[in-house]
Amino acid sequence: MKHPVLVIGRVPRIVITIVRSLHNYGIPVDVANWSGRRLYSRVIREFVCLPDPQVSPAAFVARIRSLIVQRGHDMLIPADDETLAALVEHYDDLKDSANLMCPPPHITRRVLNKFSTLEVAQECGIAVPKTILVSSSAQLPELAQSFPFPWVLKPAAKEQRVAEMKIHRLTTAGEITKRFPTFRDFAPQMLLQECCPGAGVGVEVLLHRGECHAVFQHRRIKEFPHDGGVSVTAVAESPDPALVQSSLSLLRALQWEGVAMVEYKVNPADGKAVLMEVNGRYWGSLSLSVRSGLDFPLYQWKLAHDEPLAVPSAYRVGTRWRWTGGFFKRLHGLVRAARRSRPARETLLSDLRYFSRDFGPSTHDSLLSMADPLPAFVEALTTTKELLLYLWDDVRSFLRHRILRGGSG
Repeated sequence: MKHPVLVIGRVPRIVITIVRSLHNYGIPVDVANWSGRRLYSRVIREFVCLPDPQVSPAAFVARIRSLIVQRGHDMLIPADDETLAALVEHYDDLKDSANLMCPPPHITRRVLNKFSTLEVAQECGIAVPKTILVSSSAQLPELAQSFPFPWVLKPAAKEQRVAEMKIHRLTTAGEITKRFPTFRDFAPQMLLQECCPGAGVGVEVLLHRGECHAVFQHRRIKEFPHDGGVSVTAVAESPDPALVQSSLSLLRALQWEGVAMVEYKVNPADGKAVLMEVNGRYWGSLSLSVRSGLDFPLYQWKLAHDEPLAVPSAYRVGTRWRWTGGFFKRLHGLVRAARRSRPARETLLSDLRYFSRDFGPSTHDSLLSMADPLPAFVEALTTTKELLLYLWDDVRSFLRHRILRGGSG
């Protein structure tokens, strides 16, 4: 009997992929999170709701310890940045209870802090965007004189909740006062970056005791939001030797152990790559890696248990992948943006033109499995509910606007 594993996370397309990989090898897997969002799958042995570590840190630690003792977990896998940050905060309290799949705090914090990661990358000679650390919106008007537009303004730290992780894209100085009508302090601090053209490319690796055991590369085709975000559709690519070398140099300089995705923007005009960030956990398009022939969760488990590891020398390049929920949220955002933006209208038309390809039999859904259909079904219901709420907001906004116009007339 293999010891069970505890996966902590709230993103179905990541968590379910990890659980399925380990379950297929005969490993029982329990899932937990504190988001209030239950995850459903026939391969999850048990789902547990945890106390919020920011509200009740002592209760959070006590509950995990209790779970490990009662259920017999010998490995704990963080499946998102919030969980990774929580484990780092309580690393010393938990490290003797189970094998934590993250490096010690002094290493992990450098990856959770994007500015620290960029500093190490520069020391390695890796190209990074022009970046300034800002702590208040009051700094932005002055920077408009010296920092070229368009801007990307995003949190420097990954520990915060999703609602606080908002990325702002500003194209002119006039948009500063529209976005920030009153001065606001940024907590965490924000990175002000130049907007780098190109496609998002992720290089995923598995390091163990300094040795690289698996490498995968994917290219984002569509993102949510449409002007830059997480993968909605993607394709497996052959690893670019230069990008792999840069990624390994950076991760080794960071003393990283385990899985990581190193994200770049690659300019199609000249092929030059610029580092965006490092994700020190499993990535949103993990099921694309598995579909293509590289089972990262199983490899990581085998390495941790000193089992023989046989990684294929190649994987299925050209495998296409889709996150269906994100695809329709992107589509809704494009419809909204198309009312006032010509580029958004052109992107929307392109999405509609290639709709049949994105939903054709050669494109794999991030969650759909005939052997385990429940996760995809639940996500479809959740996405439908969210889109109906968005639609209701649109209708109310339209009616409010018509009433105001009627009253002024």
